[in-house]
Amino acid sequence: MRIAIRTGLACFVAVLGLAVVRGEEKESPVSGSFKGNGKEAKLMYATAVKGDEFSGKPTLVLIFTEKDHSKEKRAQSKAAFGDFGSALIVTVLHDGKIIGCEIAHSAHKKSGFSSVGSMQMTDFKMADGKVKGTLATEGEVETFKEKWEVKLKFDVPNK
Repeated sequence: MRIAIRTGLACFVAVLGLAVVRGEEKESPVSGSFKGNGKEAKLMYATAVKGDEFSGKPTLVLIFTEKDHSKEKRAQSKAAFGDFGSALIVTVLHDGKIIGCEIAHSAHKKSGFSSVGSMQMTDFKMADGKVKGTLATEGEVETFKEKWEVKLKFDVPNK
């Protein structure tokens, strides 16, 4: 009887421990790849913040980084300078049209440059306090003699 109780208790503790560990795991709001000169950067953090108006239209700034930038008031500018590891900062209109793109990859010698027109947005949707979509280049792109490639899916709260 004691063996059965101990075994049962051990199984309960193991299952409870597994549930706690799984409960702490958070799914990243971004998945896919961001490469610079062939080197992969793991963009794990993403936020969507209100941007400045563009030609009288509201914009949204999508910030993707390797390190957590969510508590930083100046996340956009600090991410562009590599304070959160490699970063991709994309400014879009509310219909998903890309109007700004900053690439800051740790593998680039000239990190922190802009490139508009090299990346497309598909499946863009703003609803229920969330923003989601897919960002992708058509293969590898070269800008200022730096190569980069993006294929990301994101689903983030719209602040």
